[in-house]
Amino acid sequence: MSVTATQVPLLDVHGLTIRYGDAPRVRTVVAGIDFALATGAALGIVGGSGSGKSQTALALLGLLPPAAQVEGRIIFDGCAQSPQALARLRGTQIGAVFQHPQASLSPHLRIGTQMMEVLTVHLGIARAAALAEARRWLDAVRIPDAGRCLRRFPHELSGGQCQRIAIAMALCVRPRLLIADEPTTALDATTQAQLLDLLGELRRELRLALLLISHDWGVVAELCEQTLVLRDGRIVDRGSTQALMAHPTHPYTAALIAARCV
Repeated sequence: MSVTATQVPLLDVHGLTIRYGDAPRVRTVVAGIDFALATGAALGIVGGSGSGKSQTALALLGLLPPAAQVEGRIIFDGCAQSPQALARLRGTQIGAVFQHPQASLSPHLRIGTQMMEVLTVHLGIARAAALAEARRWLDAVRIPDAGRCLRRFPHELSGGQCQRIAIAMALCVRPRLLIADEPTTALDATTQAQLLDLLGELRRELRLALLLISHDWGVVAELCEQTLVLRDGRIVDRGSTQALMAHPTHPYTAALIAARCV
């Protein structure tokens, strides 16, 4: 577990299993994983392609397709949550940032319109107040000339700027948990480093629980105290991020770390 015995986890996952297909062609993509995450803590989930890490994130967000067969318990803030309940928590109690900000931003709407819609729908504030709050959040994620940015469309901005805006949209309703699925993979090294610093600062300021999905040990080491290693949908290693990187206890963990160094 990634919480101590004295902490009550904000997120507690027991036996999460995800399958697709019918017998005899059933494919298990996540196989009975368990983990917990406390308020203010950060947990990384690392694994190669097809390891089940993104399927885990989608399950926690209530975004799995109807064909998915889900077993196990997902407990958030002390209450067991169905996929439908998790979907209702998404965007309020649980925020999400994905690899491509296009998943969060509509190409047809100005940035200001999109951010104001999030704030008016979820917080119920008036449009003028929502516009001021949107501008404040663009300042918080270090978007230069926030007022001008609010009037622009996503295609007029860089990938790094769009990802900062996606982070602002996820956090402006002050969720308690942020799930970030490969949030910096599509960015250059300089922009990636800036965004990692930003996520770390915002996490500390907001006492945000962070679940970071990544294949990159460097990204996980920057933000997460604890890490799970997934292979073929199963947890094969877990523990302190620094300890795993220094002394991996499973050959697959060692192979992932060695691949990063090549």
